[in-house]
Amino acid sequence: MQLATQKVLAKCGVQTDDNAVKMSLPMSRLKEVSPDSEQVWMSGLPEKYAERPETPEYESLCLADFASQYRTVYRQQSKGKHAVPLLNDKGHIQKRTVGKPAIIRLARFSKEKDPERFYGRLLKLYFPHRSNDDLKSKECPTYEQFYKCGHKWGYEVRPLVDAMKKKYEGHGKRIEKALEKIQQEGLVVDAWNSFAPEVEVDRLECINQREDINPNEENEMDNVPDFAVDRTSSMAVPAIEAPKLSPDFVRKLYRGLNETQASIFYTLRDWCLKRVWGHNPDQFFYFVSGGAGCGKSHAIKCIHEEATKILRQLPRFRDQGDKSTPAVLLTACTGTAAFNISGKTLHSMLKLPRSLKPPYLGLGNALDKMSAILSNAEILIIDEISMVSKELFAYVHWRFQQIKGNKKPFGGMSVLAVGDFYQLPPFGKAKPLCVYEEGVLDVWKDNFQMVNLTQIMRQKDDLVFAELLNRLRVKTKTDALRDEDRALLTQSVINVKDCPLDALHTVSLQQTKRLMSTIEKL
Repeated sequence: MQLATQKVLAKCGVQTDDNAVKMSLPMSRLKEVSPDSEQVWMSGLPEKYAERPETPEYESLCLADFASQYRTVYRQQSKGKHAVPLLNDKGHIQKRTVGKPAIIRLARFSKEKDPERFYGRLLKLYFPHRSNDDLKSKECPTYEQFYKCGHKWGYEVRPLVDAMKKKYEGHGKRIEKALEKIQQEGLVVDAWNSFAPEVEVDRLECINQREDINPNEENEMDNVPDFAVDRTSSMAVPAIEAPKLSPDFVRKLYRGLNETQASIFYTLRDWCLKRVWGHNPDQFFYFVSGGAGCGKSHAIKCIHEEATKILRQLPRFRDQGDKSTPAVLLTACTGTAAFNISGKTLHSMLKLPRSLKPPYLGLGNALDKMSAILSNAEILIIDEISMVSKELFAYVHWRFQQIKGNKKPFGGMSVLAVGDFYQLPPFGKAKPLCVYEEGVLDVWKDNFQMVNLTQIMRQKDDLVFAELLNRLRVKTKTDALRDEDRALLTQSVINVKDCPLDALHTVSLQQTKRLMSTIEKL
């Protein structure tokens, strides 16, 4: 069940069952534990709630408020001035941004079929306690009896629980009835047409008849969505959702990896496994290069899918139970490149300013929002790295240092850069990362290790054309074009007079002339 709160930013799962599934400690931690010890389980949200500070502010806090208003912080964030230590070294918590509580996700139990679990859920969520024993008494040995007849601190239990339940589940019964109705009757098709058909007809006619609000649109300069400032947008962090791939499709992707692709795939897979096992491997910086058709995007999809699946087993992701916070960030410089890999642009994901000139412009009030979503990410993947300038790369480095609260390169994030420096360069006069510049922060030169993909995958059934593409990729203006390459390219040029009259022309005559001129210059 999902409980609605106002202006929700994040989601968190809360276990309320006495027999809830628990996760064991990583193997590296289990080796250090005594064989007779029972402390072999990960601490979930209920366990952290039980170890909250013994002050009036936290003593009167119920589990629902604790989950909604506080979040667990790790590493550098646990050293911040707003971090609050839990008892018995159970970690640190920090209050969420004011007005941005989390959604609570929890199991639903039937009041008629399973009353004890039903009332146990109510008490654990909405009544302050330190252990389950606090939710029962000698006079009321069951959850149901304690809810209906119990007393605590001189107050009746039921009114306190009902008041908190109303806060979080005020419309719970109406939502349940609506869901039951949908399950029984199905969704109503064109519901608005049935409710007010005349109004809907008028609205559609107005849309068809209205005049163009931008009659001189063709004379205006096109806006670049990756860098334009949206005046109407708020500082809300864009949702980051991983591309959804079916298991069968993923298996086909894995089987399609060649030897070099598989080597980088398994190297990163082993790194992710070590992170989950608690071995804390050093952050990596890999640059995967190769010409067009070498399978760079294919490798990205495989690595992203496998790394996300493994890193989801890290304790902090299991504690939160929230799949909206990504473990692997899939990005590119432009919107088109990001769309091709089902990712986000660096500008939209990190809220980068339009001007990237120093000094660095911090996130300000948006830092808490960004940290809530990105602070747990482990790997940053950047596609089309050739289009990333040194200024943009430095800003990404600084941004993650601020979000993570860590002075390591990219705030401790591991980075996988993918692209080809023989392809498109950065916008304007900016130089690519592979070119050295005086007086510019260079986080590329001393960190990244190159992996070169040489086997053409896209045109693997046409080796002659594939080899031609590789030669054109590294050709300079002073190099003469081979006669066989010129002949192969010329075969693709057809005179307009030789085309059938009913043929569909997708290329203009001017473009054809420019193509012929380019081949002659080669």
